[in-house]
Amino acid sequence: MLVGVTIAPSARAEERTFGIAFTVAEPSGAPVQPDAWIDAQVAEAERLFGAVGVHFRWVVRKIGKKDPGRIEVETRDDRDAFQDQLEGGYINVFVVRSLRDVDEPPRMRMGVTWTQRESKKRYVVLSSIAKPSVLAHELGHFFGNAHTTVVNNLMSYDRDGGIVFLSDEQKTRIGERAEGFARGALFVLGPPRAYH
Repeated sequence: MLVGVTIAPSARAEERTFGIAFTVAEPSGAPVQPDAWIDAQVAEAERLFGAVGVHFRWVVRKIGKKDPGRIEVETRDDRDAFQDQLEGGYINVFVVRSLRDVDEPPRMRMGVTWTQRESKKRYVVLSSIAKPSVLAHELGHFFGNAHTTVVNNLMSYDRDGGIVFLSDEQKTRIGERAEGFARGALFVLGPPRAYH
C-alpha cells in the first residue's frame, strides 16, 4: 500500500528524498520486528545521509511471503527469490528473521545489499538482529560505497562506541549516485508527510 506519496516533477539537486518499500516477514502472523524497529533504522539512515542532502521516507509496508526461504534466508537462491516482490521506483528492503552469510555459511549476517543474479536488480535484506545503523550501512553500499577499516565509519565493521560517520569521499559518492538514481529508475518524493 502506498500512502501519502507525491512525486516531485523536479527536485532540487542538493536535496533528494527516496522512498523505501519494506517487506516484513510474518512467519506466525506477527512481524519479525515491529514498526518502531523500522523507524529506528530509517532515522539513523536519515541522520547520516541527510547531511549530504539525501533523505529517506518509508512509503510502503507489505507482508512477506510465507515460504521458509523468505523468513530464514540461507542461500543465494533465497536471496534471489525476493525479486518477485520488488516495488518499482523504490529502494526495496526485506526484513527477515535470519540471514546466513553465503560465503561463510556458519556466520550469520545483520544485513546485505544484494544484486539478483539474473535481473541485476538491487535490494537490501535485513535480519531481525540488525542494529540501528545496519540499514544505513547497506544503503551506503546501495549508493556506491565499499567497506573500510576506519573505526566508527558507517562502512566499517569496527566500532568503539563513538559516533558513526561518513567520510567526505563517501558523502561525495552518495551525492553523485543520488543524482544518477534521480535521473533513472528511482522516484524522488515530494515534501515529507505522514507515511505510516
